[in-house]
Amino acid sequence: MNRQQAYSLFDRLRIAQLRLASVALIIMMMVTLADVFLRYLFNSPIRGAYELVELMLVVFVFHGMSTAFLQRRNIVIDLIDTVAPRFLVVALTRLSDVLTVVVIAMFAYAMITPAMQSYSYGEIKMDLHIPIWWEWAVALIGIVGAILCAIGALLTPATTTQHNEPLE
Repeated sequence: MNRQQAYSLFDRLRIAQLRLASVALIIMMMVTLADVFLRYLFNSPIRGAYELVELMLVVFVFHGMSTAFLQRRNIVIDLIDTVAPRFLVVALTRLSDVLTVVVIAMFAYAMITPAMQSYSYGEIKMDLHIPIWWEWAVALIGIVGAILCAIGALLTPATTTQHNEPLE
């Protein structure tokens, strides 16, 4: 498998996660809108709306990250890019890619213990009666996808942040 084929797989993962995050965002907005509407007009809020929005927020955040990492669209302060030699900018971009993978992996590792505790304690949501470990599972799956997409960024040439021009 060459770099282009590998990147294509990462891009498909990114698109799938982005679509899932988009659906979660739409559900969050619709539930919030319906809950506010029903609460103020009929004094009858949607039972479990808060928990459903919370679950969709987890889906949105953890599955929405992969696009930013694969396309290197995270927040960048590029003060040095205009004055530094190209090789230094390439080296800094590569260092940033590696640190991104390491830091996200550390977050994923830190999430495992509370996820396992939630599973072993049998915690559930109060209104929806959904096991909380499902929420952790969705978050861990999303962060694994984000790690893979961050690794995928290592397969692409370093670019300038201003014009998206290849440096390598």
